[in-house]
Amino acid sequence: MAPRPPAALPAVSFPSHLPISARIDEIAALIRDHPVVIVAGETGSGKTTQLPKACIRAGLGSRGLIGHTQPRRLAARAVAARIAEELNVPLGGAVGFAVRYEEALSASTIVKVMTDGLLLTEIRQSRLLNGYEALIIDEAHERSLNVDFLLGYAKRLLHRRRDFKLIITS
Repeated sequence: MAPRPPAALPAVSFPSHLPISARIDEIAALIRDHPVVIVAGETGSGKTTQLPKACIRAGLGSRGLIGHTQPRRLAARAVAARIAEELNVPLGGAVGFAVRYEEALSASTIVKVMTDGLLLTEIRQSRLLNGYEALIIDEAHERSLNVDFLLGYAKRLLHRRRDFKLIITS
């Protein structure tokens, strides 16, 4: 994937009922200031849907995609739809998804939700993942072979790309 021209970032807001929203400014600052951020929280705290928006708040997404992995295809589609709804953008526009045999992406996509297996396939075509400004590896505690490989690969990638951000959730 080749680098793309800067995209217009959507305005973001965070639902006050989600626990992560109380710390979102702190999380966005950590994402902006550090190459790796690990976020652990309870199920239902809002990590999956709010972290891509925190990346946008941190200024990411204008020079490359914010990639967001999910372990399953259904989850990837559902998460993308939810984030698009919260940002009030059409699915396949600023927020899209890609799973095996199906995708909803465009030239204006900023957040790309995908399965971890699909990201592994992309690595074969772009070793430095130049089309991505940040990656969110979600559900890292599930410890699948795909996630383990992605974490090891991302660690090596951080040494080669100083402009790259990695967010890991569990």
